[in-house]
Amino acid sequence: MRQDLVRLLREATLTTLAFAIALGWALYQAVSGLAYLITTALTSVDTGDGPFGLGPLTWRLGNHVFAFAALIQGLIEFALVLAVVLLVRRRFRPRWR
Repeated sequence: MRQDLVRLLREATLTTLAFAIALGWALYQAVSGLAYLITTALTSVDTGDGPFGLGPLTWRLGNHVFAFAALIQGLIEFALVLAVVLLVRRRFRPRWR
């Protein structure tokens, strides 16, 4: 396995590795946001009668709180990193004639 990793590092460019790390991290953030949404939705919380104090992009349905902020932040991060990767690949793609 170590030899495979060494060969991969030798063959891949630095930008490819940087983009892979960035995409992986952004995907992790999106999944983390989804996990937070699910755990807050499954937890029964007494939030009182007021609609304030729940946070941005957060709604209460009965005794359950749905917090979408972390999920949306992760999806935005992933979309932006993916857009940069595609833009750079398109711009610096070798042209065959």
